[in-house]
Amino acid sequence: MPLRRLEPGQIHAGLALPCDIRDRAGRLMLKAGQVIPNDHQVERLIAQGIYGDLDHDAGERAHSRRFERESVYARLGELRAAVAEAADAALAGNDRHPLAATYLRLAGCVMELCGLEADAALGSVQLQRPADHSARQAVNVSIVAELLLVQRGVDTATRLPLLAAALTMNLAMRDLQNQLYAQSEPLTDGQKRAVRNHPQQGADLLAARGVTEPTWLATVAQHHELLDGSGYPEGLTGARVAPAAQVVGMADRYCAMVTERAYRPGVAPNSALREIFLAQGRAVDPMLAAQMVKELGIYPPGALVQLASGETAVVVKRSLNASQPIVRAILSASGIRLPALPKRRTSHPSFAIAQVLPRARMPGDVEVAALWATSVSDDSVEEPASD
Repeated sequence: MPLRRLEPGQIHAGLALPCDIRDRAGRLMLKAGQVIPNDHQVERLIAQGIYGDLDHDAGERAHSRRFERESVYARLGELRAAVAEAADAALAGNDRHPLAATYLRLAGCVMELCGLEADAALGSVQLQRPADHSARQAVNVSIVAELLLVQRGVDTATRLPLLAAALTMNLAMRDLQNQLYAQSEPLTDGQKRAVRNHPQQGADLLAARGVTEPTWLATVAQHHELLDGSGYPEGLTGARVAPAAQVVGMADRYCAMVTERAYRPGVAPNSALREIFLAQGRAVDPMLAAQMVKELGIYPPGALVQLASGETAVVVKRSLNASQPIVRAILSASGIRLPALPKRRTSHPSFAIAQVLPRARMPGDVEVAALWATSVSDDSVEEPASD
């Protein structure tokens, strides 16, 4: 069968390639059965021009598998509940509870869901608000860390314990973390001590419960350390801060910034990324900070934005241009609900992003999971809606 140039929608992140992938000269790039981990890499390959002997039926089968799968967004809600349950079991003191195996399994779930629909996973960081804040933060951090680690080329076996570290880094202050989420008063001296000591206490707790993987324990112990020595609990500097701890720590700071508290709303994601990027060369690795901005995009999925058309929209998919994501409009310029959630490409002047809106402006009747329930991969641009 002759090689044909592959088009958007014929191969998908998180699914096995249905054929060998070759470049324009016919040189083999990827073998059939390999998995491309995220949508960014798929888009880059399609844009540069790739070829394969993909028959129509194989393309249809891949398409069917992609859109018949259970909603990743909904499954992430279930994962957050499972992480909360695992944390309670871990702290109950039951020596028979398989803590390490449980969290490695949950880390594998994070990897699977990010591989299936990374944009929906990032959207859940912004939009899912379970009652258990500690579990919410743990899953949020693991999602962002997973995407950064994949982008850095870290293999699956190495990523698993690092994601388990992200899911367990705050076990030693689980109850306090939930308390502080709803607390509007300044921290007491006792609370400050508990916050400062929780990284090492968490590592000690995990070791006592059977975790022996050194990078898992080191990442938990160091996730609040910063390159300039301003972190805690040890005030480590430079190369003494493990690279994995830097990745998880930066993901933790970003997710904490964009999450609301009793005393403040969440910081807009683009502002949070800007603040992290400006800290490069002082507290964080400059290359890691730049990579985070590149991977999440200037307007990450889940961000609520106003378009040049006057419409209110939610970012649902990153694009090759970090400042021009794909969005779905939820309100017309006059504030009328748009139940069809029309897709807008912000590269189109009529739909350019004018500003980021506070999360509080999200209408309560929007079925958020539906934002990722239909395809956003085609290239059509809809005309501005009229009221």
